[in-house]
Amino acid sequence: MPAHIQELEPPVHGSPRRRRAVVAIAIPAAAAAVVWGGLGATSAFFTSEATVTGQTVGAATVQIAAGVSEASSPIEVTDLLPGDNAAASIDIDNTGTAAVYYSIALPLTGAGSDLDDSLDVTVTVGSVTETRSLSAWQGGLLQIGEPLDAEDTATADLTISLPETAGNALQGASTEFSAEIVAIQERNTPAPTAGWTSDD
Repeated sequence: MPAHIQELEPPVHGSPRRRRAVVAIAIPAAAAAVVWGGLGATSAFFTSEATVTGQTVGAATVQIAAGVSEASSPIEVTDLLPGDNAAASIDIDNTGTAAVYYSIALPLTGAGSDLDDSLDVTVTVGSVTETRSLSAWQGGLLQIGEPLDAEDTATADLTISLPETAGNALQGASTEFSAEIVAIQERNTPAPTAGWTSDD
């Protein structure tokens, strides 16, 4: 038994002082349990927070526009003969806010005809040039290696020609196609190899 707790004798009538001493010893023990339990339950620490405002993020725009150059006109030939050719120039404008890589395709806009196999189409942008039959152009595109900066303009020269070897079977044949320019962001995109790219 601890030294500070004395063994008490059984209460004797006429000795209320000892009975009160027992109660007085028990109260501090109960109070201590409440205090320590409270500290363990809250585990509070001082904290602080600070906020820095003003962070903004905006996305760039990738946008391309194209049209026939002012000094040119669309190719509209109705009396093409073997050995003839016709040309047009197309302005390609980067109207977005980011530099782009771009490519040029010549998809048919009609049903096509036998003329597609004989008609040669040449596309030239700077030092990059490609000549293929209109039929062959349906299976690929011309990739331009140099990026086009925002607000800059490039010119694509388009030439069609009907070889002198074209046969009589092509008389009266006609076809329609368009020039399609596809752009992709230059930043974070591997630099493409300039030249013909097959769809295969």
